[in-house]
Amino acid sequence: MTLIGVDLGIHKINTAVYTHGDSGLTLYTVPSHVAQTDSRPAQLWELSRFLVDLTQSYDADHVWIEDIILGNNRKYSLQLAQVLGACLAAMALVQGTCDVHLVDNKTWKKAVVGNGNASKEDVKNYIVESHPSYAALCEDEQDAIDAACVGLYGLTIHDRAEHLTL
Repeated sequence: MTLIGVDLGIHKINTAVYTHGDSGLTLYTVPSHVAQTDSRPAQLWELSRFLVDLTQSYDADHVWIEDIILGNNRKYSLQLAQVLGACLAAMALVQGTCDVHLVDNKTWKKAVVGNGNASKEDVKNYIVESHPSYAALCEDEQDAIDAACVGLYGLTIHDRAEHLTL
């Protein structure tokens, strides 16, 4: 199984690609992509295309995306919503071969770090202490760390579901 964790920005996307196989869990890579154009429609297309291309190239089974927070900075929140909408629309290209899920930051922080209100420093400390090899791949970049943790949350949910019986 291959799973991608995604942390969105207004001009970039951070991702963490996990494989879960016979040899266990591996964080395979932590690519990020920064939009290279000034036109907002072109940025949205470029970012969403990056996510679709990554999903297809790794033949991902699941993509977990951190949902947006509507905060005090409305302009920032709206720009994040644009990126999320573009990515969700583009992911229709892989519908049927890949499941796409959203998770809010309090939910993944509670499940992964143990505190839904964990600070950026708490999240960084968690990944450094619990998964030092993953922390090394993230190269001290907070958005990459967040993407890795979103992916860990998705793996937790998948593992839970795998053990359910009807």
